[in-house]
Amino acid sequence: MTIKDFFTANNIDMDTNCARDLAWLLVERTKSEPIEWGAKEITKQEQTAIKRDIARLKKGEPLGLILGFVPFVNCEIKVTPDVLIPRSETEQLCDMIITEYEGVPTRILDLCTGSGCIAVSLAKNLDAYVLATDISEAAVSVARQNALANFAQVDFVVGDMFEKVSGQFDIIVCNPPYLDSKEMETLPRSVADYEPHSALFGGEDGLDFYRKIAQEAPAYLSAGGVIYMEVGDFQAEKVAEIFGEFDCNIVGDYYGFDRFVIARSRK
Repeated sequence: MTIKDFFTANNIDMDTNCARDLAWLLVERTKSEPIEWGAKEITKQEQTAIKRDIARLKKGEPLGLILGFVPFVNCEIKVTPDVLIPRSETEQLCDMIITEYEGVPTRILDLCTGSGCIAVSLAKNLDAYVLATDISEAAVSVARQNALANFAQVDFVVGDMFEKVSGQFDIIVCNPPYLDSKEMETLPRSVADYEPHSALFGGEDGLDFYRKIAQEAPAYLSAGGVIYMEVGDFQAEKVAEIFGEFDCNIVGDYYGFDRFVIARSRK
């Protein structure tokens, strides 16, 4: 059986998203591109293993957890049930920082690091000292593995936000938990059943972490320092209001949502 025939036979009852994930799964498991699938055979052993993966896909398990990693910027980021799976929006956040600070020696603090995707990609692509924190010891363990695997120099600490941080930073970056209580009740199964709720819930209105950052960050920002934050749908204006003591810029994501707030120190 060719890979193309296998794909056709196994995506009959799948929705578009699941079929797309199956295609990526086949790319990774067979180490081949779709253009080759009409002529390339899939072995019985590969079929058996991939059918087990398909069963997991159909139950709603995210592809990243099935594969054990996701591509991110120019890194490969390991993911486990202990960390949030990195999204394309967060890649965009990193791309913005890399573009602005390429070639500039920089000190960066990454809060709520989770898998370490932000810290690792910035450390790998910039001339930067990077310190990353997370309250979850399990998440920091995964983040450390990602730094090693991607040859990135990052210092990690287990702590609640600024709890164990000292020194001044040119950039503070954070993709914090930002879902509110209503959003937590309507999470899709692929998120609710497989990703840590502690990495999602940002308090009753979803803004608790932004308030904490606005209150504490000034003590850790160097003169002219910048805070880069990812925010939830329809939160950008509210977050900008929280950072009223800063000069704020709201940036949209590739899907048209106001997704990032960039707060620049006036000092």
